Amino acid sequence: MTDAAPSSSTLWNRLSRWFRGQLLGEVPPEIALCEFDCPRGQCLEDEWATCQRRLTRAAGGLMPESPKIPK
Repeated sequence: MTDAAPSSSTLWNRLSRWFRGQLLGEVPPEIALCEFDCPRGQCLEDEWATCQRRLTRAAGGLMPESPKIPK
């Protein structure tokens, strides 16, 4: 085992990974459509609860169709 100090590139990589982890987080599936695919900037809580687009997505209505593979 060596007692050498980590190189500056190793420290930079660790700092960079930590920083990205602080900025980029997981978006819960129930709000992913709202975060990435909605033209509205923000909804009130009661609007979100009754949002037909979100409810259709939750029911699988906005999922792309899987390609049909001939047998």
